[in-house]
Amino acid sequence: MDTTASQREKYIFECAPVPKAVAALVLPTVVSQLITIVYNLADTFFVGRLGDETMVAAVTLCMPIYMLLTALANLFGIGGASVMSRALGSGDRSRASSAAAFSVWGGVIAAAVVSLAFGFFRTPLLTAFGAEGARLQYASDYLIYTIVAGAIPTVLSSVLSHLVRAEGKALHSGIGLSLGGLLNVALDPLFVFEEGFGMGVSGAALATLISNVVSAIYFVVVILRSRGSVVTLRPSRRAFSPRLAASVLSIGLPACLMSLMTTCSNLVVNYLMAAYGDAAIAGIGVAKRINMASFAITQGITQGALPLIGYNYASGNSARMRKSILFMTACTLIFAAICLVISLTCSERLVRAFIDNDKTVRYGTRFLNIICYAVLSAGIGFVAVTVFQATGKKGRALVLSVLRKGGLDIPLMFILDPIYPAVGIAMATPIADYTAALIALVLLGTFLFSPKKPSGSGSALREGTEPV
Repeated sequence: MDTTASQREKYIFECAPVPKAVAALVLPTVVSQLITIVYNLADTFFVGRLGDETMVAAVTLCMPIYMLLTALANLFGIGGASVMSRALGSGDRSRASSAAAFSVWGGVIAAAVVSLAFGFFRTPLLTAFGAEGARLQYASDYLIYTIVAGAIPTVLSSVLSHLVRAEGKALHSGIGLSLGGLLNVALDPLFVFEEGFGMGVSGAALATLISNVVSAIYFVVVILRSRGSVVTLRPSRRAFSPRLAASVLSIGLPACLMSLMTTCSNLVVNYLMAAYGDAAIAGIGVAKRINMASFAITQGITQGALPLIGYNYASGNSARMRKSILFMTACTLIFAAICLVISLTCSERLVRAFIDNDKTVRYGTRFLNIICYAVLSAGIGFVAVTVFQATGKKGRALVLSVLRKGGLDIPLMFILDPIYPAVGIAMATPIADYTAALIALVLLGTFLFSPKKPSGSGSALREGTEPV
């Protein structure tokens, strides 16, 4: 890293006005999240243009499985980013570099395991998740490219984006993710429709694979060309020490569990919704994809501010840390409120933009009008989990992650579905999210306004072993 870049990044973390510092870190992250949203929506959108609800249902069934890769990326990427930012805040560049190396190689190895598992057991797993007939074949074709061939580049790209941002290179993080997203949007119509390769569902999956490979290559080039960067691709003995591994994994676990529980939740949604046919599965899939746009950007705001919070917590600047958290919270809730209004007023038009099938549109519109209310409570949850991840309070982050997804919504689905057929499945999401948000507010309040000051020099802080 050159001296000018290093000084600029130190200025952002230590001296810049809080709104300016948050904006410098968050805006590139939000832009990359916007591109990532388009990335995630692209497959559903272009496959939906074919007008086949079975194809859309197949992509919907694959969505939670694909999110397994997000869970792995969060485990190593967010965990590594938190350890890195606190190590940099306390002046330990060697520890930051070791955490980065462990995160990179840990993510690659875990992705390889997932790739092999779905390579051998793809059909029985999809059958268990509710796929059958043509839906099973389409889903299997989709996973060949996105999981079997694409697991490693997908996880590697996401992990490297977290690590690069933790070092202060938020712009490069945004460019890398944006590059993949834009490429995916460009390749989807080429591969999906008859005017190009005419591959249908497989074409959408191939576009996703190529996009993730290009994004991963970009990050590798950035790291190799950055002199003095603490992000390294070279494994070392210290990088795989049990103590460091435990620090990274324990901090990343809540974010990983959040994604895993989201995966489990979506699998249950698909399993229960299968009783109502392909139109219902496609409808909930489209509604969740649209709602995911709101969730992704609010989460992007909070994740972008994570290095700033962790750095100032580790350096002992509690006043700056609190100001950063409060400003981040205000930005998150304002955006969430805007998303809620748009979803409620434009729900049918949003759903119809993905698939022009009247039955699917009716389902999707009704589901979207229910689950969109969760965006405000999810924003509160994202803020709290990010704060606890950044400061090493892994116990609190873990509790909130499990409560928000899986701990509450899955039981509610089974309870509400017989009472309100199909609709009850969607109702479980906002009810669970608001319950978790109330708990998050209590935990966050006690942390922010506790008289205890963070210490930037203690070994417990550096090792990520602060008391919960």
